Amino acid sequence: MTVAKKIGGGYWLASIILIGLGFLSYRSTTTLVANNRAAAHTELVLADLESLISLLKDAETGQRGFLLTGKESYLEPYATALSKIDTTFDDLRRLTNDNPNQQRRLDELKLVVRDKLKELDQTISLMKAQGFDAALKVVNNDSGKYMMDEIRSLVLKMRKEESELLQRRTAEVEASAQTTVYTIGIGTLAAIIFTQVAGVLIARSIVNPLSKVVEIAQKIAEGNLTAEKLTYAGKDELGHLAAVFNQMLDGLKDLATQTVSVTGNINNAAAEIMASTQQQAASTKEQATAIQQITSTMAETSRSGSEIIDRAKQVATAAEAASATSKSGIQAVQNTNATMQAIREQVEEVAENIVALSEKAQAVGEIIATVNEIAEQSNLLALNATIEAVSAGSEGSRFSVVANEMKNLADQAKECTVQVRAILGEIQKGINTSVMLTEEAVKRVESGKKQTDVSEQTIHSVSETTESSIQAFQQIIGAANQQQIGFEQVTQGMQSIRQAAEQTAASTSQHEKAVANLTALSQQLRRAVSNYKLN
Repeated sequence: MTVAKKIGGGYWLASIILIGLGFLSYRSTTTLVANNRAAAHTELVLADLESLISLLKDAETGQRGFLLTGKESYLEPYATALSKIDTTFDDLRRLTNDNPNQQRRLDELKLVVRDKLKELDQTISLMKAQGFDAALKVVNNDSGKYMMDEIRSLVLKMRKEESELLQRRTAEVEASAQTTVYTIGIGTLAAIIFTQVAGVLIARSIVNPLSKVVEIAQKIAEGNLTAEKLTYAGKDELGHLAAVFNQMLDGLKDLATQTVSVTGNINNAAAEIMASTQQQAASTKEQATAIQQITSTMAETSRSGSEIIDRAKQVATAAEAASATSKSGIQAVQNTNATMQAIREQVEEVAENIVALSEKAQAVGEIIATVNEIAEQSNLLALNATIEAVSAGSEGSRFSVVANEMKNLADQAKECTVQVRAILGEIQKGINTSVMLTEEAVKRVESGKKQTDVSEQTIHSVSETTESSIQAFQQIIGAANQQQIGFEQVTQGMQSIRQAAEQTAASTSQHEKAVANLTALSQQLRRAVSNYKLN
């Protein structure tokens, strides 16, 4: 048998014993529970019988209290008993359903109880209808007492039989409990004994070969590879373990022999690798130093290129601002030129209006001269009319008044014409002065327009020159940016080379440490192998 089968057989044996013990315990426990239920069933029957007697006593007590006092409140126990007696009979019939004798006695008891209740009801009804004396006659005939005696007799017989049943069932319960205890105790003890015996036998069949394996393994751990091989010839897992263990012992002997011969070669190769690694580490450090210097120079060149680009960008920004200002100046000059042209046109219109006013002033002068002549003639006519009125005497007095008024009007008109002529003379002088000033303004406007044209051409030239400068600066910035990108790429490449050199140096240092460790390990391996006994 294999080890697994041995252990499994032991577990199966223990399981079978436990199953048998559980089955016996189950049967004993089931019997105990059934006997307990039967005993409890009997106790319920006894309790219902006591309850029935108690209810009849309550009914009789309520009837006597009512007969003695005549108060219906004393009938409450009687009413309560009536409501519970039928339920108690139903419970007793259900509980004694398996006992024909008890069922027969229960039928007899029910008839007697019914008669007793009729007797109680009759006395109560007579008390209510005819009074105490009529009810007392029924009570005094002792029929109620006989019925209660018969009820007690029947209940006593039923109680006796149930008590006997309770004794038998109690004895059965005790016997079942004792049997259950014996079954569980003896079965558990037997299971422990059989399990221990089986465990010892199985353990011996497994531990003895394993002890031999541990003994030889301890010798191998101490470096003794000359230990004898295992001789266990079983076909179970232990036999397979012995065969594999013997193969392992042979393999360790071969490995130790080969390791002794290889460690010398490893030391020589490690020494050569150490020398070449040290040379490579020195050259790598020199290379890393040179790359560091080149990287610093490229970084400084890149920073100066960045400063040149920044300055060129600032100059380009200033040139663009100047170009924008030139464009604004051109726009302002063009606006000024247009304004000068509008002023010239307005001045010419003013000159034309002044000339027209001068002509109208001359026409007004001619009109005033005519008015002056009319006034003088009116004055002459008024003088002649006055003379004629004086000649006419009293009849011409009214005409003389009109003539005087005409003379006054003519004088006033003449004075006004003199004033208007003076004002027109001043207006004519002002018009002439305005005409001269207007002509001078037109000349100055033409001169200003010519100057603004020259300014516009000059600003155009400056703007074109500024735009050319901006394009040149933009080309310079583009070239500088490309140069800066080139510097950055070269710097990145040098940094990559530097990192690679540093990584190479680090890896070389690691190789050097690894070779040193390899040498140390080779020496440790040689010392470890030297502990093994091969012969």
